[in-house]
Amino acid sequence: MKLSVHIPTYARPRAMERCLDHLARADLPALAEILVGLDGPESETPTPRIPDALAQCTRILRTPRSGMSGVRHRLFEISTGDIILWLNDDAYAHPDLLQQHLDMHSVTPARVVGGRARWMPVDNPTLFDRLVHQTDLLFFRQPRDLENAPYQTTCRNCYGLNLSFPREFAAASGGIPAVNEIYGYDDIELVHRLSSAGAEVWREPRAIVTHDHRFTPEDVHRREYMLGRTAWHYAGCCPEFTRALFGRDICADAELDYARASMLRERPDAERIERSFLGLADQAPDAVPDATLQMLCEHWIPLKRYLWRWGLTDAAENSPPRWSLLGSES
Repeated sequence: MKLSVHIPTYARPRAMERCLDHLARADLPALAEILVGLDGPESETPTPRIPDALAQCTRILRTPRSGMSGVRHRLFEISTGDIILWLNDDAYAHPDLLQQHLDMHSVTPARVVGGRARWMPVDNPTLFDRLVHQTDLLFFRQPRDLENAPYQTTCRNCYGLNLSFPREFAAASGGIPAVNEIYGYDDIELVHRLSSAGAEVWREPRAIVTHDHRFTPEDVHRREYMLGRTAWHYAGCCPEFTRALFGRDICADAELDYARASMLRERPDAERIERSFLGLADQAPDAVPDATLQMLCEHWIPLKRYLWRWGLTDAAENSPPRWSLLGSES
């Protein structure tokens, strides 16, 4: 059983090279290949330096600018391994990452395996850094990870920065859709589809990467807006997935009318929340006790909903991307 590691990257050459350096220091059992997908031209995404230890097993594919899901689609087409492991360019492998994934695939029936991500500590952290690292503002926390043993889970708890699955099973289930220039849902959609086809979904907390990505409040707000836009596009190409994920047809006229009406009512509150959240990046990390962090996370939910609905309705109307309420006041 051979492993094929797929790493899409765009305009982050230092992160990409660190990712490869960590793989070069990891155990490489039954490794078929490492495929690096360079998104866009050399001027935007430079060709990374390949460590000597990986020179014989690394292939580089450059694609026209197409976004992460588009690059993953192309890498899937050329891969040769039995098991595919998705990594992000800012997800740095721990030494036994590959073996932990392979061990999970050594049984039947077919499995999808989500690994664990630990945040890379940041220099001079802010209160917002603590909020990202210590709450489920971005990713659902997994209390069972502390048991340090694999357990079954759902597609909602599997993320593409550290995710593996059988190539042939995925090919028989439709492969990787090329939804270009879209952010998010590609990992959850794949896991949902493979699960529907009979694969078990597992979490392996011992398959660990360090996630080297510092989010700002602006990043997080833009992310929620883009997720709304992406949801619209996935509802068009993968309607069974979005109906299962959201429990409704998000493209229905009634749903879009409800989203627009809600945004009209909720904009004043959303503006106030956006202003207060942007300010968290200027506050010292010890400004509030741990117990207050979850309250801050919950305080953000109305803005989160607003931004997602805004992205959804903008995509439905084919409006250009935007995201900031305060930035659009004029």
